[in-house]
Amino acid sequence: MQEDGILLLPLNWQESFRKLSIGEQNRLEKMIVEIFHEEGFTKVAIYDQMDYELLNAGIKDVNDPVQRANINLELGIPYLLGLSLGELAWTGNWERSDPADIASPSYWETNTEIKSLLRVALMETATGDIISDYAIETTISEFPIPIGDGETLDLNFGSLYKAVEISTRKGIKNMMKDCGC
Repeated sequence: MQEDGILLLPLNWQESFRKLSIGEQNRLEKMIVEIFHEEGFTKVAIYDQMDYELLNAGIKDVNDPVQRANINLELGIPYLLGLSLGELAWTGNWERSDPADIASPSYWETNTEIKSLLRVALMETATGDIISDYAIETTISEFPIPIGDGETLDLNFGSLYKAVEISTRKGIKNMMKDCGC
């Protein structure tokens, strides 16, 4: 399958990814392509970067079964890769190190978690069959930092983007194992 083509559907097509900035979405798409290239895949592209080729082949709607099948027939790309983001949230509140000083550094309140639930699906363009489908959950929890006299401050240095990045990396790696790629 490493010589077969994979077309990554744009993340911004999924409303759920709009919780992340355009730059973060672009970094995730680039990371996905790089992971495939590191694993030896040669034909991996992002849908948005193939607009000309797709339109030239008469492909305007990947949801149309005939047009989707033409992605394989006309362009030689047998797989579509789609990601959707389920839960993406953090719990807790921001706390200032000096509540009286608005310019003081802020940190997460205790009992914080950052969670991401991501679905990664690989579909055959010719048939529309989903051949690999994973749901990956990532949780980033706080950790204690000693501040002296046996006291600790629980901080969480994670971010929503970092949780999605970890989920994406896990999902792509698991999908590759599942397909025998």
